[in-house]
Amino acid sequence: MNRFSTARALAGLSAFGFLLAAGLHASGYRQVVLRAEQGVGCSPLELGALWLAFAAALLVFGVLVALVALRRITGGGRWILALAGCFPLITVLLQLRLVGFIPPELTLAAVTVVTFAAALAWPVESPGVG
Repeated sequence: MNRFSTARALAGLSAFGFLLAAGLHASGYRQVVLRAEQGVGCSPLELGALWLAFAAALLVFGVLVALVALRRITGGGRWILALAGCFPLITVLLQLRLVGFIPPELTLAAVTVVTFAAALAWPVESPGVG
C-alpha cells in the first residue's frame, strides 16, 4: 500500500467517523429536548435546533471528507482534511474545558486524530484519477 492509498483509507475512515458521530449526536436529540424542558436557560426548541445544527455540521464535514477520499474533489485534499480536523478538535477542547470529560468525546477525539493523520499522509501532488 503506497502513501496515497494509505491517505485515502484514512480519509475514508475519517469520513465514516464524522458520519457516525453525526448519527450518534442526532440520536440524542429527544433526550436533550426532554432535559431542556426541565430548564437549562433556553427553550427546548432552541436547544434542539442547536443540537441538530451540530449534527448537521458533522454530516457536512463527513460528506466533504468522503468526497476527498473518493477523489471527487481534486486539489487541496491535504488542506481540506486539515481544516475538517479542526472542527472536532475544537469541539473536544471546548467540551473538556466547559463540561469535563464525557465518554462521547472519545469518538470526536478519534475522528480528530484520524483526520489529521490523513491530512499528514495526503501527498502534496496527488496522482490523477484513473
